[in-house]
Amino acid sequence: MVLYRQHRLFGFFLLLFICAGWGCGKNKFTDGLYEENPLVLTNSNIRLFNISQYDLNLVVNNNLLAMQKRSEFEDPQTSAIGKLLFPSGMWKNKTGFSIPTTLLDKSGGAQVSFPPITAAIALKDTLLINDPVNPRDYYILPTGKMVTFPRNNTPPADPKNFKIRIVNLGNPVNDFNVGGPVTLTYADGSMVDVKLSGIDNNQSSEYAEVPYGAYMFKLFAGGTMPDYKRQLTTNGILPAFNYCVPGIMPQEGYLPPVTTFKPGGVYTIMVVPTLVRYDVSCNGGTSFILQKLTNAYQLITDLDPGVNMSYARINAINTIPGKKVVVKDNGRQLGDGALTYIGDQFQSKAIPAVYNTVVQGNHTIRALDESGAALAELNIDIYPFDNLTFWVYTDAGGKTQITFTSNDMTNTLYKFGFNSTDRPDDGTDGEIRRIRYATAWQSRFMNFCNQYKAVTFSNDGQLFLPEYRAPDSIRYRTAYCNLAPAQVPQRNASVIYALTNITGYNEGGAPIDIIGEQTWFPKKIWVNNTEEGFLPGSIITTVSPVSTANTFTANDAMYSNPNSKTVAETGIYTIALVGGQSGAAPKIVAIKHNK
Repeated sequence: MVLYRQHRLFGFFLLLFICAGWGCGKNKFTDGLYEENPLVLTNSNIRLFNISQYDLNLVVNNNLLAMQKRSEFEDPQTSAIGKLLFPSGMWKNKTGFSIPTTLLDKSGGAQVSFPPITAAIALKDTLLINDPVNPRDYYILPTGKMVTFPRNNTPPADPKNFKIRIVNLGNPVNDFNVGGPVTLTYADGSMVDVKLSGIDNNQSSEYAEVPYGAYMFKLFAGGTMPDYKRQLTTNGILPAFNYCVPGIMPQEGYLPPVTTFKPGGVYTIMVVPTLVRYDVSCNGGTSFILQKLTNAYQLITDLDPGVNMSYARINAINTIPGKKVVVKDNGRQLGDGALTYIGDQFQSKAIPAVYNTVVQGNHTIRALDESGAALAELNIDIYPFDNLTFWVYTDAGGKTQITFTSNDMTNTLYKFGFNSTDRPDDGTDGEIRRIRYATAWQSRFMNFCNQYKAVTFSNDGQLFLPEYRAPDSIRYRTAYCNLAPAQVPQRNASVIYALTNITGYNEGGAPIDIIGEQTWFPKKIWVNNTEEGFLPGSIITTVSPVSTANTFTANDAMYSNPNSKTVAETGIYTIALVGGQSGAAPKIVAIKHNK
């Protein structure tokens, strides 16, 4: 048997990604890319990225910013700005920064050089000019060459949107067949925008505008149409590789973290050549480290609009069998038209939520029948960054009502238990109690079936066990147990499974068994009757269960090899029991909230 393990160096980088953004007044790294402290430095429009595969020395206008130590006793006399920009003393590979205006000469120029560390990367004085009207990015390639592309710091035309582009600096020849033109897709493999399709090597795309929100973007090689067997990796995900099986494995099934893009923001997806390392052995042989070249991508913030003070995202769902409902927000219709019964829409795949972006403030949500007669009304204050679902349902007395759920799009829990020996907890900083799962399956559960006074969603008839994970609960019973019709859990309202990408394969080519959340994830989700108050209650056999492998896989065409599939695609979901009236049998439905 053979095990392929991700090198510990990648775990360290992942920790850096998770820790990004801590400390408002500190030097910050976002997706591994440097962001200066705006309270200390003012940026020019010259931004540089080191994608050379090496840590570099750096001099700008005779100011020594970064320099490798030749011995443990040496202390290179880097400038104060250098120490602020590069606390480690080196310009690390896969990081970037903007040249501060204080380093520019009187004409706005910057003479940049990289005193040699290796023969591969040694660039003598190169003059870069700061143009306030036309910002530019400069990239240091593994060949030692510098390439440049213009950058757009202009906010999107529609302030509810964000802008995004692709800069493809990948190597056309690599060990995983992911070179050449790339295309950006949503989680289900559908293309985001033609502007972001077929971006060739050493090319930059135009910026495309996309409604702000939570997305799991994926990047594929393959020309103007994505090749689902040639997916690029990100955030330390290792490409699929099996030393014992000849040939290139399909590069597919990778699940990047869900990311919320801010309204008014501008972003770049940068493709760079990346060396990855595998700890391999075969047929009982000696383990050794093997290094391979791939193309990977990372997200860069071109323009951070600051805290969202204006916009929220809302959608509406009709749970009333046999009736179409029009839902309006302050007179504006939600969705694409009259909403049909959600039970008729759901077949086997989770239904994508159709969102509207609204301005924060007081809102009146009205449900109308097709003739325009009022059915129900709800008055609510909506706050910036809210993500709300409005449910139209019939109560036990037959009256139409509206309730709402708040969808947590962060995969974050607030720990009740805390090990105070780790670091002091004086009650003033809640960050030490916050835990976020970068890749996770997260769902709310709702009951809109008046036929049962209390239901519990179950894993093949059992509770979602184990409940606890270092050191708190990850699957609170309040989220899915003893739910009365239209009951909205107010606290601990989500169930989370911390699913991860497949990281290794055995000698036969099958994924290595992972002892963890994949083991506990339900193959089928049933609904149990718990009217008597006893858990887990009895399975309601007349309600068909949800087959998780099918329901939570958006597009089966994205998996040519069954070994590429995890137990479910990560994301943000709601699972609800509907029906039980007007001749409609009770039914479990699933909605997906991120795209």
